[in-house]
Amino acid sequence: MSDFNPVTLFFILSESMGGWLWLLLVAAVLLLGGIAFGLGRLRRAGRPAKRPLMAAAIVGTVATIVFTFLMPAWTLAGIDAFASALDVAIAVLLALIPGIMIAALVFTMASLRCASRAPRTQMA
Repeated sequence: MSDFNPVTLFFILSESMGGWLWLLLVAAVLLLGGIAFGLGRLRRAGRPAKRPLMAAAIVGTVATIVFTFLMPAWTLAGIDAFASALDVAIAVLLALIPGIMIAALVFTMASLRCASRAPRTQMA
């Protein structure tokens, strides 16, 4: 394990995932850019990020739950794939990948929508 480094990890991922690795890396960079852009727009508009964060958390959680139950079909496993708690934990961890991607997309869209709204007027 002394020669295990990030370059080795990259080549392991590259061999096992092929073209999907580059597609996922591009998607991750685009979603991260969308989050940063949305946060910048919210900050310039003087709006809090509470509503977009709550929307992203709720939709991301629901998506993770849905993908957890779709995991046996996604990994070509049988219906008896959830045999132990470890199987469920691995399924949840794998389902977090699309769940987090969907949450990032929802946050980006919600933050841009909240930033474009007219500011609330203060009542004296």
